[in-house]
Amino acid sequence: MTASVMRSVRACLRNPAAAAVIFQLALATIAHGAPPPGAITFVGTDSNIYYCDTKCSEPKCITCKAAAIQVRRDDAIVPVADAVPDAGPGSTTGYGLPTFSPDGKRLAYSSETHKEADNSFAVWVYDLARSQPTQIFESRAERIVYLAWLPDAQHLSFLLGEPGGLSLVLAEVKESTPVRIVTTGMPLYFDWGARPGEVALHTLALDSDRTERVSLMSLTPTSQNIVKVLSSGRTPFKTPAWSPDGKHLAYIANYHAESNIVVADADASHPRSVVSLPVGENSFVWAPDSAHLAYSTAIMPQNPTYHGIKLVDVASANSKWLTHNDVVAFFFAPDSRHLAYIGAPEEKPYYTWSVVDVKTGAEKALGNFLATPDESTAYRYFDQLAVSHTIWSPDSSSFIYAGVRLAGSPDQALGFAPPPMAYIVPIDGSEPHGISNAVLAFFSPAR
Repeated sequence: MTASVMRSVRACLRNPAAAAVIFQLALATIAHGAPPPGAITFVGTDSNIYYCDTKCSEPKCITCKAAAIQVRRDDAIVPVADAVPDAGPGSTTGYGLPTFSPDGKRLAYSSETHKEADNSFAVWVYDLARSQPTQIFESRAERIVYLAWLPDAQHLSFLLGEPGGLSLVLAEVKESTPVRIVTTGMPLYFDWGARPGEVALHTLALDSDRTERVSLMSLTPTSQNIVKVLSSGRTPFKTPAWSPDGKHLAYIANYHAESNIVVADADASHPRSVVSLPVGENSFVWAPDSAHLAYSTAIMPQNPTYHGIKLVDVASANSKWLTHNDVVAFFFAPDSRHLAYIGAPEEKPYYTWSVVDVKTGAEKALGNFLATPDESTAYRYFDQLAVSHTIWSPDSSSFIYAGVRLAGSPDQALGFAPPPMAYIVPIDGSEPHGISNAVLAFFSPAR
């Protein structure tokens, strides 16, 4: 164990409930079974971005400042540039939002540098084969709040947080190339289609109209236009999303004060309602098989707890319950056979992980945990995250998260806890294992 973990151990041993946390942590860090396939990225507790291959025995820090290196050539001392630029004395830089490209060959991430009254917010892309970072955007005032690759793996989109709202920006993944503002709004949710320049939007316009709309936009090199408005007025959900096979577009529309999940063709033609929803805030995610949607409703908008999860067959419009438990987020495995969900036990100071077999309905509890602030934010927007990130290994055998595992079920908040770690959790019930101290973690996409 590191010195920081040992200090936490000594503190936790004064608290029986917290001591159980440390016991579980120690078991997790030594219980390494056969690793699942797929690469992993995580944000360390030092605010750096890490990458590791399948075994993940030695995670590589891709944002840590390299020590100065000198080489001798023709009797001259030649300094070699640092891999990560130095922000200068008196400054601090933190990194976040790591995002694998669809082909798994590159990582995009954000940075924040603070130096006295001078701030800098940037977007980077790291070539994994060449170990080369490239900065593609920088702002002195606008914080990066979300990153999402386009399907071509050559373009990256990101949301900028401004005082008045959000801006969706599009950039080609090249150094010093112009960026393009696609739209503005607050809130602003989106998904890029398989056809170049096609994006589905759900936003509240910042103009004088201030109308909430779900729409389809088309971009060309010289223009961008709303080609179809799919719903106008209050639409209680977040992200419209194309099916993984690109053949259908799903969104929620409001018909005469009733919310419905609508599935249309890829160009938004031939829309049909497949689910009539209860009153509340709604979320849905596509199954990778493109034949099913999992959905849920939070009755109280100010409380992001969903009451159970249902599965709808898109072709037949028949729904069935997957769980009646209260949940805060859910994630399909690449094989579409399993759904991992985060439970929110009533009046308990922790979350739970469970996996449900979509075919049989069998549920398996996989442990209690404390979430990091970064993971909690991701869970809050899990349906938007589903179009750009995955917590599942490509073979659907495991998922990953960052937090603190609990051995028991404490009734009160813990006064002490060890540093959070990234854990790979096999869904067969075997012991999870820890990778490294981390606050946010993802697998590479299945291809």
